[in-house]
Amino acid sequence: MQIQLEKTGECEAKVTANVPTGEVKTMRERIVADYARSARLPGFRPGKVPFSVVAKHFAREVQEQLLLDMEGELKKGIFDQNPNLRILRFRDMEHDEQEDGSCKLAMSAMVLPSFELPEYVGIEVTEESEEVSDDEVEDVMKQFAETFATHEPVERAAKEEDQVTIDFKTSVEGKPTAEYCGKPVGFMEGREDYCISLDDHFIPELVAGLIGAMPGEQRDITAKLSEHFPINDLRGKEMLISCTVKQVLEKHVPEVSAELFSGIFPDKNMDEIRVEVRNSLKTGKQRKNETSKSDQITNYLASSLSFALPEELVETESSSILQNNILRAIQDGKYNAEEDMGRMRNDAHDEATRALRVCFALQEIADKEKIEVNDYELSQELARRADQDREKNLRNYIRKQIKEGRIESIRLKLLFSKVMEQLVRRAKVVNKETPSSEE
Repeated sequence: MQIQLEKTGECEAKVTANVPTGEVKTMRERIVADYARSARLPGFRPGKVPFSVVAKHFAREVQEQLLLDMEGELKKGIFDQNPNLRILRFRDMEHDEQEDGSCKLAMSAMVLPSFELPEYVGIEVTEESEEVSDDEVEDVMKQFAETFATHEPVERAAKEEDQVTIDFKTSVEGKPTAEYCGKPVGFMEGREDYCISLDDHFIPELVAGLIGAMPGEQRDITAKLSEHFPINDLRGKEMLISCTVKQVLEKHVPEVSAELFSGIFPDKNMDEIRVEVRNSLKTGKQRKNETSKSDQITNYLASSLSFALPEELVETESSSILQNNILRAIQDGKYNAEEDMGRMRNDAHDEATRALRVCFALQEIADKEKIEVNDYELSQELARRADQDREKNLRNYIRKQIKEGRIESIRLKLLFSKVMEQLVRRAKVVNKETPSSEE
């Protein structure tokens, strides 16, 4: 098979091949022989059907297999002749059978341009101190006590950190809010026995307007809603919130004690509990530093790489990122299709380009450093994921991953993780409290 590869663009190539008559004939005869060994046709014993009969009876199947075999040989030949060429995707093969029995093949390929890796040994990264102060330990213990806080009714004016129970109704431009919007707006119409914390709320004016209020007091509070308010009809509008204060509830936080921590640290005194909290904080700081180092190395690689990428590949990745970002914005109540779509599409394209370049760089580093993921490591990761998904039958779980085509992506994630671990180990670590020039 004579193969030719021609670059037709920065990320595109055309592959052509001529398969001589004799080669086509040999491949076809091998396929027919394979069928003949297991063919069962009326009037013939198994395995004794003449090749000519098999070739005629299974003509369509033989032709399909012949094309598959030629495609496989073509792809193998491309890689054999161009070992450094990174082919990302082949497109459908075209074939043209000639009168003399030879065959001309052609297909296009998406290729990754060659690129120079930046220096990846000794990348400078910073880290925070992993020491834990006494104040940090005490703050965590106080925060834990806060989770057991109760609120009791009091006969006094409301203060910050109190909770207030109110009945309220709303209006916009003198009309009840639902009437103004021309449709029900749920919570924004009003509520009875609504409990609000005076240290946090998505309508700041409501909180400010209730501080100083006494039980039984009525207050009218004007709130200017933001331009990003979740309900389009209310964005930027002034809303009148008419409130009746029913209760003021004072916050009571229990004392920090060994008894309070008994559910987490049974049979430990306060000194032992502080040691446990300190160790937990230290572990958290260590994990945060490891994540931060990986992020810094990723940013370094992304800023150091500028090679072209196949736009088709970028668009596929960008589409997935865009969908996730839109969903997140909708859930956060911060999505306006008319205003945000163009910016979000550009952001997703940039993020996809950056992520793909880093992925290809990590693969290149893995090749240079001979880093691989073996079958045992893959099986361990699949077992971990099955346990995480509460799948008791590991074989069924693995079959599902194979069927859905996820095995290779799981292997790649493991590979990237191993490469990043090595890059972190070989990085130049600078403590944030120590200037780089003094290292």
